[in-house]
Amino acid sequence: MSANLYDLLDVEETASTEEIRAAWKSAIADLDPTERRFRAYSDAAGVLLDADKRAAYDAELAAAREAEESAAAAAAEEAEPSAEPEEPVAEDTAAEDATTADASPDDTDTETDTETDTDGTDDAAVPDPTGPTTPVLVAVGIAALLSAVLAVWVLTLPGARADEPPKDVAERSTRQERAAISAEGAAEKMVAPVLSYNHQTMPADLERLTGHLTDRMADKQKAAWSELTKEAQAQKVVVEAKAAGTALTRVDPAGRRATVVAFIDQYVEKADSQPFVLRMWATMSLVRESDDGRWLLDDLCTDDSCG
Repeated sequence: MSANLYDLLDVEETASTEEIRAAWKSAIADLDPTERRFRAYSDAAGVLLDADKRAAYDAELAAAREAEESAAAAAAEEAEPSAEPEEPVAEDTAAEDATTADASPDDTDTETDTETDTDGTDDAAVPDPTGPTTPVLVAVGIAALLSAVLAVWVLTLPGARADEPPKDVAERSTRQERAAISAEGAAEKMVAPVLSYNHQTMPADLERLTGHLTDRMADKQKAAWSELTKEAQAQKVVVEAKAAGTALTRVDPAGRRATVVAFIDQYVEKADSQPFVLRMWATMSLVRESDDGRWLLDDLCTDDSCG
């Protein structure tokens, strides 16, 4: 059976959506989106935060456990001792003695002694298997993974220089903490106005979203907007985006740049098509260029290699 996604996020199988979201945030704290563990935690959360995917996964998990229990029961039955006594091996020993009878007395004695010692060793020294079972090994592997994550989190905590005054350390920590909270909140509020659009209001949508972008990002969006407008109007596309969850992954010491990962639900309507929901996660790079405290989106990446 594959690793349990609930164990990976360290939550109970009866955990609520909020508990799973909180566990995901804690798991990816201070991990770069390029790290494999980040992808593993985000994929697990992507399944468990989606009601349909979670129901399907729970069904697969139950089926896998049932199959494992059946296999274990069958193995236990095969391991039970047979009711019929085993035949002695005297006949084989006699045949071997007869075969070696023509050999010289010295050779015969030597070979017989060797065979006797070997047989004795085989019968007495082979223990019954007592190693850990597969579920135990899986649990140990998951615990080791979670321990590694905690170690990485501790190692990436901002440290203090030996010559840095305690007051400066406290001020820097406070500044980073405030920046982290504000960046995560800004990213969550930014998802809807930046990623929503309507084929009937494309010019207004562009004006709205550029208000949340840096100049560099706004120029890129404007350059691609005409093509998007053509496609949206041709297919009568309406997209309403919502943030299903956000988590900060890093913020610079100055509190000017931050990276936030967001789970995004895009509710899509198109001509000649049933409405559907597009679910994804994206890495949002935010910058605070001015002193007004506003965070602006400088990059949005949905690729596995986002950093």
